[in-house]
Amino acid sequence: MRMIVAAAITGVGILAFSPASAATDVSASQEACTFTWFNIDNRDVLTAVSEGKTLAKDEKWLPSMQVLRTGVAQVTGVRLDKPQTAIASLGKRVGQSLTPIDQTYPSKGRFGETSFSGAGRYVIYQMANGLVDADCVVECGGKRLGSGHATSWQYGDSRGAAQCGVKTGDETRIADMALQLAC
Repeated sequence: MRMIVAAAITGVGILAFSPASAATDVSASQEACTFTWFNIDNRDVLTAVSEGKTLAKDEKWLPSMQVLRTGVAQVTGVRLDKPQTAIASLGKRVGQSLTPIDQTYPSKGRFGETSFSGAGRYVIYQMANGLVDADCVVECGGKRLGSGHATSWQYGDSRGAAQCGVKTGDETRIADMALQLAC
C-alpha cells in the first residue's frame, strides 16, 4: 500500500522550480553526501489514453493515444555532480527502483495492434507506476549543501485496457479515470 507523507504537491502538476529560483551554486562529490527526504508523494499516474472504440469480437485495432501528462526524471534546486545519486537515495527511501535522470514518460511506440476476445467498446491507457515527487536536504561531509526536489518513477510504464460500462476493480483508479475520459 502506498502512503503519501505530508503532500507538497497541489493540483495535478509536478512541482518544478521556476527558472527564477536559483539552484545552489555549490557542487560537491556525492560520495560523502546524505539526503534527507520529506514531502514524499508516491502514486500511479494516468499518462495517456486512447479514444473509446467499439470493436467486434477479435477485430484488430491500432489505437492512437492522447498524452495527458508528461514528465522527466530530474533533481532541481540543488546542483549535484551526480544527480543520479539523489534518485538512487530516493529509490531506497521509497523501496523501489526508480528511472534514471533525464528519462521521460510516457514512453512512445509501445502500442501495436490490439484485439479483444469479446465485442464491446474499449479504451487503452498508459500509466507511470510509482511516480515519486519529494523534497530533500543535502548534506555533504557534514556540511549542508542545500535543498532540492526530485521526480522519478518506477522504471518502465504500464499499459492497460478497460471496457466501457464495465467495473474495473482497479484499486489505483487509473483504469476508472481512463474510462471517464474516453467513454
